[in-house]
Amino acid sequence: MKRTILLIFASMAFLPITYAQELKTLDVEGNSEMMVVPDEALIQVTVQKKAMTVAEATRDLNAATKNITDVFDQSDLQSHELTANNYYVNVNRVYQKGTAKDSGYVASQNLKLKITDIENELAQAVELLNQAGDHSINVSFGISSEMEKSYQKQLLESALEDALEKSGHIASVLDLKNVSVHQVKYLSDQSSVRPYQLKTASMMYDAAPQGRQAPTFMPEEQKISDKVLVTFTFTP
Repeated sequence: MKRTILLIFASMAFLPITYAQELKTLDVEGNSEMMVVPDEALIQVTVQKKAMTVAEATRDLNAATKNITDVFDQSDLQSHELTANNYYVNVNRVYQKGTAKDSGYVASQNLKLKITDIENELAQAVELLNQAGDHSINVSFGISSEMEKSYQKQLLESALEDALEKSGHIASVLDLKNVSVHQVKYLSDQSSVRPYQLKTASMMYDAAPQGRQAPTFMPEEQKISDKVLVTFTFTP
């Protein structure tokens, strides 16, 4: 029996001893971006009316807002969407020589007008607003969610290809072996998915109709982008 045990241990001594190589991980961020021309415009309109009482200021403001609404309801524009928000009334406080004096009230409301046909209807929409009264107008250009979705697949593919290219370069420089994809995380936040900047232009008009000229709008290209995080495994 002892001789058998000794033979077993003796045979085990000649078996090759192997160790499994520990897998390491490598995190690589893949990015993609492209420049596109904005396909919608947002016109911010601030309407203000002053009066000695809250009721009068509110009445005048409602009349001015209704006038703008009526103008667009009666227009032939096909691509506009008009909404109103942020209604408030403040004391009209006037400061003179370091002293404050209350002089009635100021009623204000913000209107938002979205135009999806920039080329054919934006200039006309701005002119209609100008004809509807004396308002503060600000135009910004943006990228619609529909446009973002149309490029979503292309952006995602480019981001993944970018991560693969980076991992290949890292593996080549550091002499990593057996590099393979282990996990992919999609990093884009759909609530603010594209970090583009709104391009803003403010319009000034002469009071007299003959002093007005239709504005020319040339929206600049804006960036849309995507991002992924790919985890690779490799052996040293």
